[in-house]
Amino acid sequence: MPQFSNKPPANPDRHGFRLIRTPANAPLRAYVISEALIGCPTHYVGNRTIPCESPDCEPCENGLAWRWHGYLLIQLENTSEVCIFEMTASAAESFAGYHQRHGTTRGCHFQASRVNNRPNGRVLVVAKPADLAKIHLPTPRDVRKLLCHIWNIPPNQTDVDAPHTRPPHLSLHTDRTKPEFEPEIDKFGLAAEQPDTGPPANGNGRQPTPPKPVA
Repeated sequence: MPQFSNKPPANPDRHGFRLIRTPANAPLRAYVISEALIGCPTHYVGNRTIPCESPDCEPCENGLAWRWHGYLLIQLENTSEVCIFEMTASAAESFAGYHQRHGTTRGCHFQASRVNNRPNGRVLVVAKPADLAKIHLPTPRDVRKLLCHIWNIPPNQTDVDAPHTRPPHLSLHTDRTKPEFEPEIDKFGLAAEQPDTGPPANGNGRQPTPPKPVA
C-alpha cells in the first residue's frame, strides 16, 4: 500500500542531478559542494558529451579527438538547486588552483560567465571563499558515481587517476565539433590561459620570418 508523508525523506538516494555548463546570456553564480574536482577524457558525439573509454573506445577508433572535462557538484546561488557543473580543462585550472590554496574546493563561491555572451565564448571564473556560517551546503556526493549514472556506466568499471591511453594515430587536440575554449580568471591572480590561435601562417610550427627590407 502507498506510504504517504507530508515531507520528502531526509536523505533521499538521488541520482538525477542536472548537468549544467556556463550559460551564454547570464553569469552562473554558485557554491561548490564537492571537496575536490574530478574529471575524465570525453568525446562530443550525437550532440552530447560522453566519456572516452580508451583503449576500447569506438569514437577514438573512428578518429574522433578527445578532450578532458572537469566536474563539480554545486549549489546554485539563486535557487539552491544542486547540480553537476561541467567545465573544460582550462576553466578547471581555476578550481584546481583554489584547491591548492585552501586544501578543498568545498565552500568556494564562484561566478562563471562567457565573454561577449557567446555560447562557445571564453569562460571567466571569479572565485573566493564563502562565509559558511551564512549558508548551508549539502553533504558532498560521489560525483564519479553520479556521472556513471548519467552515462549508464557501472561505477565499478571506472577508475580515479587511471592513466589514459589513446590509439597512436590520434593526436591530443580539441574536438573542433564543439569549440568551447574556456580560459579562467580568478581574484587570486591565477593567470588566464591564452586562446589557441592554431598553427602560424607558414604551417611549420615556427613563426614566419619577416621579409628583409628592400635596399
